[in-house]
Amino acid sequence: MSFEDGLAEDEGSNGDIKQECSSPILVVGHYCHDKITLPGGRRVDALGGSVSYITNVFEALGVKAEVVSKVGPDFIYGCKLKYPPLVVGSQCTTEFFADFTAGDERLLKVGHICEAIYPRDILPEEKYDLGLAVGIAGEILPETLELMAETSRIVVVDIQALIRTFDPITRVVTLRRLEETPFYSLLHRISYIKAARNEASYIDLETVRKLTCVIVTEGANGSKVYGKETEWRIPPFVATDVDPTGAGDSFLAGFSAGLYQGLSVYQAARMGNYFGALAVEQVGVPSFKPHQLEKLQELRRSQMEASDKLSALAPKLSIPLQNGLHVEAVVNKKPQSM
Repeated sequence: MSFEDGLAEDEGSNGDIKQECSSPILVVGHYCHDKITLPGGRRVDALGGSVSYITNVFEALGVKAEVVSKVGPDFIYGCKLKYPPLVVGSQCTTEFFADFTAGDERLLKVGHICEAIYPRDILPEEKYDLGLAVGIAGEILPETLELMAETSRIVVVDIQALIRTFDPITRVVTLRRLEETPFYSLLHRISYIKAARNEASYIDLETVRKLTCVIVTEGANGSKVYGKETEWRIPPFVATDVDPTGAGDSFLAGFSAGLYQGLSVYQAARMGNYFGALAVEQVGVPSFKPHQLEKLQELRRSQMEASDKLSALAPKLSIPLQNGLHVEAVVNKKPQSM
């Protein structure tokens, strides 16, 4: 199914909504140690890596995952994980130093980097409805992404997995243009690419959107979805910004879970905004407390009342959360692919 089909007005549903897919979502990327300096100067050590935030949201939504990740024997958060990584005895766990004391933009440096994830680390005989490439330190190789495209019907990629580089002396994280990477030739095999606002400046949007759907997250301004000829602004949810670390990952998790459970592209992106807002209110991987979900659910409901014709005409699905609360969302009959 094309991206434009996913944005078109939903046809009536017969109620046969896919609550549980036959296969888990494949999630590929490293866990890491995050060392965070908050705006006020307080320092916090936390579990990091896109995969940690993403599986956290999946667990709240009852979505099963299969994680391919690597750490060293120094990894200190193994007891907290439902999806343990592969421990490589000769390696150190990937680590990042995030400093938010300089204003709105964080200064991000990398320390140790664990070894890459190779195609042999993914079972080639397995087939997935959805694969997520969420590398943080160049651990996903082009050949690994290519195998993901072969084994997954829908492939969702965080652009940081493709364009991040590191200054060899200062260890500051930098970005390179997407067309300068070996991943550029694989864009036509990717269903959706998510980029933060600052990362979006490293792609030729008008060219890339003809090859794959591009989703740009804009923090407090929500997000924007770009198809070949169509674009949508997805409204935000109000949240108190405490720690923006992991907000984009939580967005991507909500969006991917929405696709996986049969939501339209538009409503999957709204669910992404919902979880992104929830993530910024806590330091590190968020815990989903009932009063927080209730507060954000009320905000979601009020915004859905003012949504456009697409949302108003589509059927609703009440998705159960782990703690018994529900999120209302617009649905299609199956996950959306390109």
